Amino acid sequence: MFNMRYFLTSLFVFLCAACAQADDIGLTVDFNGAWNNDMGSQAVFTVTDGEVRGTYNTNVGEPEKGQSFPLIGFVQDDQITFTVNFKGFGSMTAWVGQLTFDAESEPYIRTLWHLTKDVEDTKESDDIWGSIRTGASEFRRARK
Repeated sequence: MFNMRYFLTSLFVFLCAACAQADDIGLTVDFNGAWNNDMGSQAVFTVTDGEVRGTYNTNVGEPEKGQSFPLIGFVQDDQITFTVNFKGFGSMTAWVGQLTFDAESEPYIRTLWHLTKDVEDTKESDDIWGSIRTGASEFRRARK
């Protein structure tokens, strides 16, 4: 039989242990610098007063590999959101995510993204939902 008190106590102990582990490894949320995602693209963040500016070097899609685009976004605690306008290629992407740690205590940002690609006006009534794509990416600090 399910014991709610036992469950909540166990959850509390687990969360306290997780917080203590974060303190033990010196958790300071610092998004500044270069982060590579699982598709080989790179985001370079500069954070000032909770605002993110930087560049996104894509490794996928129509732009040439490594082509750079400006990004803008926000940071709050260990959360981040940023957007890139792939100007000249008819698409924009927005990422939202949170910094966490893997089994080796290495930081990474787990994100979900939405991409919108322009559909010709004459085809919008049939193809508008095809213009929105979604997925997930993990960003890890670039090795120096």
